[in-house]
Amino acid sequence: MSNHSDTNSPVKEAFWRFSRKSPGIAKPVNNIHPTRFEKFNGNMIPNRKKEYDSSVIFNHNQFSSSTSTSPYLSTVNSQTQITTTNIDNQPNTNTTSTTTTTTKMTTSSSASNLNTMENSLSHLSLSSSSVNTSVISHSSSSTHLSVSNSPNSLSSSLNSSNGGIDTSQSQQQNNNIQNINSNRIKKFERLLNTGIHVDMESLKTLGWRGIPNRYRPMSWKILLGYLPSNCERRDEHLERKRKEYRDGLPQYYTSDEKRGESDRRTLKQIQMDVPRTNPNVPFFQQPLIQDILERILYLWGIRHPSTGYVQGINDLATPFIWVFLSEYIEDVANCQVDQIDPNILAMVEADSYWCLTKLLDGIQDHYTFAQPGIQRMLASLKGLLEKINNSLCAHLADQDAQFITFAFRWMNCLLMREIPFPLVIRMWDTYLSEKEGFSVFHVYVCAAFLVLWSDELKQRDFPDIMIFLQKPPTQNWEERDIESLFSTAFYYRSLYEEAQSHLKSNNINLNNNIIKK
Repeated sequence: MSNHSDTNSPVKEAFWRFSRKSPGIAKPVNNIHPTRFEKFNGNMIPNRKKEYDSSVIFNHNQFSSSTSTSPYLSTVNSQTQITTTNIDNQPNTNTTSTTTTTTKMTTSSSASNLNTMENSLSHLSLSSSSVNTSVISHSSSSTHLSVSNSPNSLSSSLNSSNGGIDTSQSQQQNNNIQNINSNRIKKFERLLNTGIHVDMESLKTLGWRGIPNRYRPMSWKILLGYLPSNCERRDEHLERKRKEYRDGLPQYYTSDEKRGESDRRTLKQIQMDVPRTNPNVPFFQQPLIQDILERILYLWGIRHPSTGYVQGINDLATPFIWVFLSEYIEDVANCQVDQIDPNILAMVEADSYWCLTKLLDGIQDHYTFAQPGIQRMLASLKGLLEKINNSLCAHLADQDAQFITFAFRWMNCLLMREIPFPLVIRMWDTYLSEKEGFSVFHVYVCAAFLVLWSDELKQRDFPDIMIFLQKPPTQNWEERDIESLFSTAFYYRSLYEEAQSHLKSNNINLNNNIIKK
């Protein structure tokens, strides 16, 4: 597997490697049972085919879900969650931690089973997490505990164990978590506020795992290229761009009598879309926020006549408003916007406009005539699914469930209507840290998202498939679910990126030959 220098994922070649003697067979590093994976119709599946769906490549529900037991742990009477994270945020360092809940086991048998697990288990899933951080605690029995970032979830997990863990150990784990979070915040502090220039590669590497709330506004602006990496020029640049936006509003956002027919149609469409934007988030139903969103969208549409305003762009502007307001307001979700200083709102509006412009500059062909960028992403998604889970792809074809009917919105709105809004913010941390995150990496995320519901979809006919995919059951998702989704997406990208590039180059050569003839 080639070294993907263009990705900033902390997961590098250390996890998956390919045997030169057995091309195409992926073997986890340090796996003591490498023969448990074999090639079957292009898919990597366990040898015990009868126990698993032969179309599965990487099923988090079976192999790495926190709610299920890995098939490799059948000899241990416990539920085990295997998670890999990087405590010191170095991309090539792997830490394995295990959470074990023992049921009616003696102390001696518990220690024996845990030692067996430590000696036999290998890396089963990968997590690019900024929130779910693993902590290694060495006891007399070498017990490894995976600790969630939430103290409440930690306490409930520990209390549920019949074996029991004393309060002092629980407190120590909480202290370790706080130290890890504190160290991570210090890294962002040093990176963004010390020195003359910000190291962009270091920022992308840290940002891939998620960005702390207090540093997210500045990090997004730098990653998008709105703020310069030179620390000394930031204030001057912000003042100039905000003034430019403020001076341009009277020129473009005029009275209705001065607008042409095309501008009136654009404004009317925007005024229809704004109230329907994020209807489940009360913050975006406040009149002042809707006015800000309307001005941003209208001004962008007028200044970009080749594209104009297109439905879906309204969704893309909302994360910027939310994140940039969080720089001044601690609790954005519950704030009353009419009580906020108008000068703050004006700065948030200007910054949101310029960052939306930067984002759309990179994916502008998604919104031009016939939307070729989205068509290309849909074709890539279908090609990926044929390789990853051919049985699901065949079932969708049998039910005449065309990809454009359900995945068009995934590409147009970047899954913002399928994922809870707070988790969308976390997703954008990674997208902004990836090269072509909103266009290329997003396709792999959509493939992982679709395969996640494979078992449910195969049991449904066309109407139920459409209903399910338009409103998937993600309302109770947490950040760890996004981490798992990104882990699978990165895995798919590692396997199939070269294959996709090869197909693309072949298509280009074929088109050139046709033109010459």
